[in-house]
Amino acid sequence: MIAVVADDLTGAAELGGIGLRYNLAVEVQTEFNPATNTDLLIINTDSRSKKESMATADTAAAMEQLAALQPEFIYKKIDSVLRGHVLPEIKAQLRTLNLKKALVVPANPNLGRTISQGTYFLHGVPIHESSFAQDPEFPVHSAQVINMVRPNGVAVHVQNHLTPQPGDGILIGEASTGADLKAWAATVKSGTALAGAAGFFTALLESHGHLPSKTGLNVPAFLEAPSLFVCGSTFGKSRKLVKTVSKNGGPVSYMPTEILVNPELLDSQFEAWAEEIINLLRSAGKAIIAINPVNTKSTDLSADQLREKTARVVPKIFSQITPKELFLEGGSTASAVLRHLGYSRFYPVNELAPGVIRMQVAHLPNLHLTLKPGSYDWPATVWNFN
Repeated sequence: MIAVVADDLTGAAELGGIGLRYNLAVEVQTEFNPATNTDLLIINTDSRSKKESMATADTAAAMEQLAALQPEFIYKKIDSVLRGHVLPEIKAQLRTLNLKKALVVPANPNLGRTISQGTYFLHGVPIHESSFAQDPEFPVHSAQVINMVRPNGVAVHVQNHLTPQPGDGILIGEASTGADLKAWAATVKSGTALAGAAGFFTALLESHGHLPSKTGLNVPAFLEAPSLFVCGSTFGKSRKLVKTVSKNGGPVSYMPTEILVNPELLDSQFEAWAEEIINLLRSAGKAIIAINPVNTKSTDLSADQLREKTARVVPKIFSQITPKELFLEGGSTASAVLRHLGYSRFYPVNELAPGVIRMQVAHLPNLHLTLKPGSYDWPATVWNFN
């Protein structure tokens, strides 16, 4: 078994999709359950959206639980652009596994996310000049990797794979190509904690002898209706997609203003909103739940408060109509929704596009859940509101 601790649910699903691509049986859990028979077990701690103390505690607990299963190796999935509590969680990984060295390779060249000479680039542009600078929880204000991880006295080395490695501490590997990722994977020795994004995980699978499927992406011929989309991303591109559907008369239900601005909410307000969404599902076969960014300008609600308000309406929808397909955008939003629904075990079945993973919900064979990070694109097979 290979084990993964992910700080975000869409990242957990992304690695699950890679496992599918490499012919592995995969299970994603949000609550640890050792009673599993799988090749790749992925635990999501949702720690990116938590306070640092809780994030490190949850990371340590997950590492300890997985280490008891004696996996082939344990991988710490982090955000590819280093958002979240990256160094504190890796320090927790080192303490729990009793290791002195960590190799962290966050770059994902397939997505244009590269690190060269200590600087992080997105499609050749310094990362702090991109939309990641507007992230509501972890805005990126510098392209210097050492600044992005906020070392706070921790010894961190940033270097390429040709430079001799230190014997201990935290090493962040530079990478501009897939070949760089494979080179880093080839340097790994026992006693090293492993962390990074999807690209490095893929390279590690191959270095352990796993081969990809020759059939490519596993995409179903069609997706069933009704389909419910919960779009929680703050990325401008995502919001523009939803706005375009709404302007064209599509089935978009923005959070009502009274729910958005009122700190004390009544169930009746969510039931009324749910009824609007249910009517869209019945008439159009699909519906999009989103927050109109225009309405948030006059509030001081945190990203966590907005997620919780969005998630609270979903069980009320499910109490009256059960969608066949549930699409969730943004890892923290997805975790909030699934927590409110009470779902904690998932089995990836389709990789609709890199990072866009369709999973069966445990014990609910007629319900499929598709997740994607907010910064990724929906494939045309999914986002079809013409």
